[in-house]
Amino acid sequence: MTAYLDILLIQAPVHSSGACLSALGRGLLSTLADARGYHCPVSGWSPRGGGAPWHPALPLPWKACLSHRDGRVIAGIATSPVGIDMEHTRLRHEKRLPKLVACLPEADVRRRIHQSPKPLDAFYRAWTLHEALFKLDSLSGTPSSHVLSTRLERLAPGGDIHAWQWQQQGWTISLCTQSTSLEIRTLPNIPFMKLC
Repeated sequence: MTAYLDILLIQAPVHSSGACLSALGRGLLSTLADARGYHCPVSGWSPRGGGAPWHPALPLPWKACLSHRDGRVIAGIATSPVGIDMEHTRLRHEKRLPKLVACLPEADVRRRIHQSPKPLDAFYRAWTLHEALFKLDSLSGTPSSHVLSTRLERLAPGGDIHAWQWQQQGWTISLCTQSTSLEIRTLPNIPFMKLC
């Protein structure tokens, strides 16, 4: 069965605080819900810091997902739980990359990063997948104890979690869901690629 995911991505005003980005994200969620015919006032979204956003007027099976980083906010609503994460490359991580990679729990993931022609990009692809899995677990009612307690071996083809990614100009976005098929509508257009 195909799940549906509607996404909006915006650039926030310069120097926006985390609270401002969170509020902007909830505004985007209300816009997405309205586009689907559901009136979800911004004031009704769950408060920041309480896990995945939810709204009493957003009917099942719809679920919300949200991420923000460095002044960008990405928000989505989907008919199946979707974990989403967005990261922006920090050049200082290049110097610390061996230590960052060593923190990742799976040896084959660490090996692929070290063997990649662009190891920093490969690290961000892995990191955002861990974050997206962590958020998916929370939405699905089985929260992991820590981001790095998730395992990328859970991803298809060997596992039952399906992932999509986009990476360009220092930005990486990962999506994880249990749905095998996901129809993604984005504004602006983001050409996500499904991972095998």
